Amino acid sequence: MPHAHLWWEVMGGDRLAAPTISHYRILKKLGAGGMGEVYLAEDTRLGRKVALKLLSDELTRNEDRLHRFEQEARAASALSHPNILTIYDIGEEGSTHFIGTEYIEGETLRQHMARTRMSPREALDIAVQVASALDAAHQAGIAHRDIKPENIMIRAGGHVKVLDFGLAKLTEQPSSTDTEAPTIARVDTDPGTVMGTADYMSPEQARGQKVDARTDIFSLGVVIYEMITGRRPFEGTTKSHVIVSILEKEPPPIARYAEEVPSELERIVEKALVKDRDERYQVAKDLLIDLKSLKQELEFEAKLERSISPEMKSAMMHSTSTGHAAAVVTRETTSGTGEESTARTISSAEYIVSEIKQHKKSALVIALALFAMAAAAVYFFSRKTSALTEKDTVVLADFINTTGDAVFDGTLKQALAVQLSQSPFFNILSDQQVRDALRFMGHSPDDRVTKDVAREICERQGIKAMLAGSISGLGSHYVITLEALNGHTGEAIAREQAEAESKEQVLKKLGDAATKLREKLGESLSSIQKFDAPVEQATTESLEALRAFSLGDAQRAKGNGAEAIPFYKRATELDPNFALAYARTAVMYFNLAQRESAAQFTEKAFALRDRVSEHERLYIESRYYTDVLGDLDKTLEILEIWKRTFPRDGVPWNNSALRYNLLGQYEKAVEEAREAVRLDPNFFTGYINLSRGFLNLNRFDEAKAVIEQALSQRLDTIAYHNNLFAIAFMRGDTAAMQQQVEWGAGKSTESLMLNTQAQAAISSGQLRKDREFSGRAVELAQRHDLKELAASHASSNLFAESASGNCQQTKESTQRALSFARSRVSLRNAALALAICGEVSEAQSLADELTRRFSKDTTVNVTWLPTIRGAIEIKRDNPAQAIQLLQTASRYEMGLDAGFWPAYLRGIAFLQQRASPQAMAEFQKIIDHRGVVAVSPLYPLAHLGLARAATLTGDTAKSRKAYQDFFSLWKDADPDVPVLVEAKKEYEKLK
Repeated sequence: MPHAHLWWEVMGGDRLAAPTISHYRILKKLGAGGMGEVYLAEDTRLGRKVALKLLSDELTRNEDRLHRFEQEARAASALSHPNILTIYDIGEEGSTHFIGTEYIEGETLRQHMARTRMSPREALDIAVQVASALDAAHQAGIAHRDIKPENIMIRAGGHVKVLDFGLAKLTEQPSSTDTEAPTIARVDTDPGTVMGTADYMSPEQARGQKVDARTDIFSLGVVIYEMITGRRPFEGTTKSHVIVSILEKEPPPIARYAEEVPSELERIVEKALVKDRDERYQVAKDLLIDLKSLKQELEFEAKLERSISPEMKSAMMHSTSTGHAAAVVTRETTSGTGEESTARTISSAEYIVSEIKQHKKSALVIALALFAMAAAAVYFFSRKTSALTEKDTVVLADFINTTGDAVFDGTLKQALAVQLSQSPFFNILSDQQVRDALRFMGHSPDDRVTKDVAREICERQGIKAMLAGSISGLGSHYVITLEALNGHTGEAIAREQAEAESKEQVLKKLGDAATKLREKLGESLSSIQKFDAPVEQATTESLEALRAFSLGDAQRAKGNGAEAIPFYKRATELDPNFALAYARTAVMYFNLAQRESAAQFTEKAFALRDRVSEHERLYIESRYYTDVLGDLDKTLEILEIWKRTFPRDGVPWNNSALRYNLLGQYEKAVEEAREAVRLDPNFFTGYINLSRGFLNLNRFDEAKAVIEQALSQRLDTIAYHNNLFAIAFMRGDTAAMQQQVEWGAGKSTESLMLNTQAQAAISSGQLRKDREFSGRAVELAQRHDLKELAASHASSNLFAESASGNCQQTKESTQRALSFARSRVSLRNAALALAICGEVSEAQSLADELTRRFSKDTTVNVTWLPTIRGAIEIKRDNPAQAIQLLQTASRYEMGLDAGFWPAYLRGIAFLQQRASPQAMAEFQKIIDHRGVVAVSPLYPLAHLGLARAATLTGDTAKSRKAYQDFFSLWKDADPDVPVLVEAKKEYEKLK
């Protein structure tokens, strides 16, 4: 046995008896798991059999954790409940810690499910008992934390015992190693450690958050789902995939795998599995009440079925054949004539009286049956739900166009998507999600989504409904038909038809039909009235403009932003009032680093915002405060309104994550990006911002895992590969860096990868390579007529040139960068580089231009202008004034926009003052946050600054170490870089 503390007793005649621990005699081993080993033992004091669990050394090594466990286990031992395993004893013998519990003969729920397919009634009976156990434990302040079939024991007769209350506490403390124990999955995450079995975790467990009793409710929901369907609701090939599924996906409907399950049981399980714990059952008592009520109802129905004789069943069938038990047709004889009168209808009450007279023995049964039927009818109609709910996702099929006019191809589907997306009630499967689904189905992502294809998507992804439309000619008129169809059976859920007298009326009539269909599908009238901008207003009155827009959206869905722009521009030429087309053009330019072009189109959209739906208005306003004004605080305010108004839309969460990354609020960025990914797991930008947030927090493995997850879902974009390049660069993995370079070669975004290579060269002190890569990046940007991007590439290496002491090269490069475009990026880069080189007059002039042109831009005014002016004061030998100016930039330093510059320049200013401790703190701040700008020249230069500050304090050892770190980072640097030459001279003096 692995536990060396078990020893053999020596009995009379030197015969070896069974091993013992404390006063327990070991009889046999029952099993082992992540917690330790379990033995059948005899309590020699009380003469009873017990299950003795010997806890593994790994779990009991930490005394603080063990103490907390013992406290909880002792509390659990006080629980007295028929469905909770009784804890008899908690103790230790030598270094072995053990728990003695009652011994249960039976099988685990896992074994039971493997042996037999469970009926809904049996699953419900087990669920009631487990919920009863959880209710008792929760009222005592004890959460289980690891509810799963292995911890549920079923005795003969169906009696249930829940095992291991208190034991999960042992796994709550983070561990430096993952033992991958059979029953416990640990996944390191922030802020804590995920503990529990992966398949049965709640979302809060999977995120590593603090858990409470509601976690047990979610886990029980998973168990019930598995008992009914024979499969788990959240599946994946690895534990990580399972966790992603728990966080991001809804389980397939139970009815797909078990047709005879009561709808009420489906509702109960759905409520237990709500991802937001505030919307889940809040206490086990409420779950238990619902389960018990359903159990009693099913038992009543079963008793009723058994109690009715065949004759009564026949009578009841007769009684319900013409009126759902509301009335019965009988024949009466006219008094005194013997002639039959015509049939008349009598009420069910009269029928009961008549049956009492004729069947006195069965009267009570009949009355009871009719009462039950009536009650069931009331129950059914009182619980009748809408065709769709706010939780349902809908697939849009392509319109069937039999008119022969190509202007309707793709256009009407686009119009319908915009009209429905303005409603918080509808969750339309996005174009990107549809493209991904087509790929997984073996289709081309550009294939038409016919009814059959849409239905297959519904089947594969567990989607309830699809919407199909058609347009046909009727003389000079057009008939538009919209149908909502069951995604699994293909049967019609709702249908609406409209007739347009002319082509110009088609969009309006389509919008009218869509509004009526929304009501039929269950959306409230108040919601429809609030979110019902006419489709021709939300988009355009021009079919040709809408067709151009839809072609642009098709390119956008493929990730071809540059290719989408001409189509969007054409849409605005055809309809100068097409607000959404202006907004979409702006976003494409913004993503291509063409911020001034983006601002121009955003302004046009903003001027037309009253013409669009509420959804598009929030979209446009958030872009306006970002692109035009640069007011990030106002942008975040708009995004919060967007989230509340359209809670299932992942876009505002993603855009918030981007802003928080820019502002240096990385924990918040990760939180927002996670929600964006949960709401829309197939939208590539959510993964960009989530991986970027992890990078900024120096959590490189998690950043890489997020990107790999996106790539595994066949999502791809240059940003993923830039981030992977950065991680590889920091780890010195040249092969991985080359893989990303090869991916970008020949693509329309190749200039972005070249610019990343240029920045990596700068960070290594290789200024010649930097100029080579930068020059090629500028050339490619110019070739695609992206002037601002060319200016950005040309100005990005100004910092390295100036910080490295190449001021003549800096002045020449500045003029070239500004010749491409005087954007906020090129202006700020040029101004700061010139200030560092002592070109104070020119730097001040560019700073004034920034002030004049971008007076409301948050990052310009709060970060960049103080940084530029601080650099000017350093050159004027006024470090105190520089530090004061740079302190105002601290609000957003270490953000993606400002990066390391405010901290670096403060460090330089403190060095001027010979304030070594303060200077060292600023440089150390950069060293500690490398992930923020992985390819920044300031990271190695911060080591040099640290070395110089340590020299001032007389700490030669620390100074020498910092110099060596700098030289190591610049081991492949150009030997004639001025700052490197100077550093080597300084280092020689220390020897």
